[in-house]
Amino acid sequence: MKALLVASGLAPHRGLFLRAVRDADLTIAIDGGLRIFQEYGVTPHLIVGDMDSVDAGLLESYREKSILVTAPAEKNETDTALAVDEAVERGADQILLLGATGGRIDHLLSNLMLLKYAMNKGAILTMEDDEQEISLHRGTFDLFGNEGQTISIIPMNKQAVVTARGLYYPLDRLVLTNEKPRGVSNVFQKKHAVIESDDFVFICKDKQ
Repeated sequence: MKALLVASGLAPHRGLFLRAVRDADLTIAIDGGLRIFQEYGVTPHLIVGDMDSVDAGLLESYREKSILVTAPAEKNETDTALAVDEAVERGADQILLLGATGGRIDHLLSNLMLLKYAMNKGAILTMEDDEQEISLHRGTFDLFGNEGQTISIIPMNKQAVVTARGLYYPLDRLVLTNEKPRGVSNVFQKKHAVIESDDFVFICKDKQ
C-alpha cells in the first residue's frame, strides 16, 4: 500500500504533487502541509499534527472532509514521525514524503532520520522534491537513472564500505565516512548501477 505524506516545507511543483496523489492509496497532510493540498485542489484523507503551523480557518474548512488526527503541542515526536506512524498503522509499506526539504535545517535532518525509522517499522520511505530523490539502502541493491544523471552516496552512520558498478567514478570497497565528505556527485554511466554497502547509505539522485 502506498502513502503520500506532505509536510510544510518547500512545496513541490504541480506535476510532482499530482503524480504522487494519483499513485497513492492514502494521502496525509502534515500540519501546515495542508496548504499544499489546498493550493492544488486536493483533499487529503488525513490531517496529522499539533496544528501549530496551519491556518485555523483553512483547517476548519477541511474538518468535515478529512480525518483529523491531532497531537498535543508538547510531545516527543515530530508531526512527520506521527504521520509515518499513522501511515504504517493503516497498512502502508511504501511512503513518499514531499514538502520535507527547504526551510529549517533541523527539520530536514530529522526528516532524513525518518527513512531509517520507517524501515524499522517495515515501510520504505522516500523523500522527494523538484530537485532530488533521497532513499536509504544497505546490502546489494540496484539503482536506475539516466546516463549523465548525478548521484551521491552518503553514509548514514560512522562509515560504510561501498562498491559501485555502473557509475563514472569507480568505487571498489571504498570506505565512506561521516568525517570527510566523499561519494558526492558521482554520475550514471548507463541506466543501471549496482551498489554494495555494508551499512546504511543515503542515495541522492538529482533530477536534472
